[in-house]
Amino acid sequence: MKRKFGLVALLLSMLACSAIAQPIHRWVDANGRVHYTAEKPPPGIESTPVQARINSYSGTPLVSGRAPAASPAGVRAPVTMYATDWCAYCKKARGFFARNGVPYVELDIEKSAAARAEYDRLGARGVPVIVVGAQRMNGFSEARLAQMLKSAGY
Repeated sequence: MKRKFGLVALLLSMLACSAIAQPIHRWVDANGRVHYTAEKPPPGIESTPVQARINSYSGTPLVSGRAPAASPAGVRAPVTMYATDWCAYCKKARGFFARNGVPYVELDIEKSAAARAEYDRLGARGVPVIVVGAQRMNGFSEARLAQMLKSAGY
């Protein structure tokens, strides 16, 4: 039981550390014990960085922000999707955009440091995050995205 509690405490501390953008190091001591620390291991011991994992949103998508006020004819709010290659919901959103002829900018948060910085600035925790003007959807729903786009003049 102590081991499970220790593991949970370790994972929580790793999440807290990753939230403030400190790298986490994984290293094994002379006794074969695995350590995860924000500090570098003792001299002479190799470590590997631990990457924070990103999940895809599941369940009911959350839409926030306000629909834009009426805009001049032909002027539409920009559409941006923060995504990853492997995300099934991102793939569904790409298909929706293609079927409906919606121009959008896709930012892969695992391949671009700038995209990841924007994603972090938004306080996002999963993918996809779809932004239409001032509206934001965490996750994907065709019906909700269609409403967002309609209110933005698409």
